[in-house]
Amino acid sequence: MTSRDLVRIGHKMFGRQGWVIALATILKVDASTIRRWIAADKVPGPAAVALKFLEKEFEDRRWS
Repeated sequence: MTSRDLVRIGHKMFGRQGWVIALATILKVDASTIRRWIAADKVPGPAAVALKFLEKEFEDRRWS
């Protein structure tokens, strides 16, 4: 997963303001960790899986 994917998911779930802190809270990591993933343009495997799951859950709840 790239930083572009991460930002897209964050914006989709939480909007353009405050999404880093909101996502960090859900993933139980520091906001600086999210920023580091963005800067590195790579989200670690376990976090990428969690993000994909969260995105799917968000979409399922949004449309049901």
